[in-house]
Amino acid sequence: MEDKANSDLLLMFFALNAAFFMGFFFLISGYFIEGSYDRKGAAKFLSDRLLRLGVPLVFFVIVVNGSLGYATTETVRGYFGFLAIEYLGGGHLEFGPLWFIAHLLAYAVLYTLWRLLVPTRPGRWEPAPPGHGGVFAYVVALALVTVLLRRTWPIDDWRLLFGVLPFEPAHLPQYASLFVIGIAAGRGRWFERFDARIAHIWFWIGVAAFASAIFLRATEPEAPSWLTPMDIWAVLEAFICVGMILGVTSAFRAGANHASSLLKRLGSNVYAVYLFHIYVVVGLQVAILDLDLPALAKALVVTLAGFALTLLLVDTLRRVPWVRAVI
Repeated sequence: MEDKANSDLLLMFFALNAAFFMGFFFLISGYFIEGSYDRKGAAKFLSDRLLRLGVPLVFFVIVVNGSLGYATTETVRGYFGFLAIEYLGGGHLEFGPLWFIAHLLAYAVLYTLWRLLVPTRPGRWEPAPPGHGGVFAYVVALALVTVLLRRTWPIDDWRLLFGVLPFEPAHLPQYASLFVIGIAAGRGRWFERFDARIAHIWFWIGVAAFASAIFLRATEPEAPSWLTPMDIWAVLEAFICVGMILGVTSAFRAGANHASSLLKRLGSNVYAVYLFHIYVVVGLQVAILDLDLPALAKALVVTLAGFALTLLLVDTLRRVPWVRAVI
């Protein structure tokens, strides 16, 4: 959506989120994958992933997004084709936020192949959480690889792997590496065992990195010709990413490590919320597009109303047994 209302505060908020939240999702996904595989075995694990990830992916990307995309192209505007073969045949697969689900499915298949080729006895390897040195080494490596990649593929330059799987090279090192680290972290139960003091220090390092990014954007100081603003952001982003992940995890472990009956019910709907939220959010954005309101007010309306309406929608849908079995 494009809106004439805008806000520097929202820009900063989105920049902070973009620096770490998808990487955090991949870390959490990797954290639990090994335990799931160990409990179920290869066949059951993969069949469950195909059901939970593959079925929604096919339904939303081809049936829903494909039809919506077909209905909104300039040449056929106004015609709604349920399964728009013509549109999809042209390679117009509209993933939207479901690119994340596609990646998780691909990673699940790769992980299954790896476990079959390299059998691992449960409990044989439990790596200790990293200290300051290990965290720093990862941040530096991530920053260097990201800088090099973004000189060829800038942020928001999306490509298709094998003509199907959408990926953004600019963030791929962060996402893929955190997924792998998540597997090791799950083995060693790092969420339970890592030193909170280390997490707090790195959180404030992340805050300082973000503050530095804001300061540099505001002052625009002269930099050497070989160092671009995007290079600087790539380095700061690596520190922000790790700092926010460690800080948020530590804060929730200490202050929100419980689940009421309401939270359990909301938690069971989280995956369905991820699948459906885009349609509710965009619908609300369209509905208030022409209202003469400040950007922050519009953001607040869409956030609160989108959250409530999406939860209501998915909670209702998940009362149907076969829907609940998938999402």
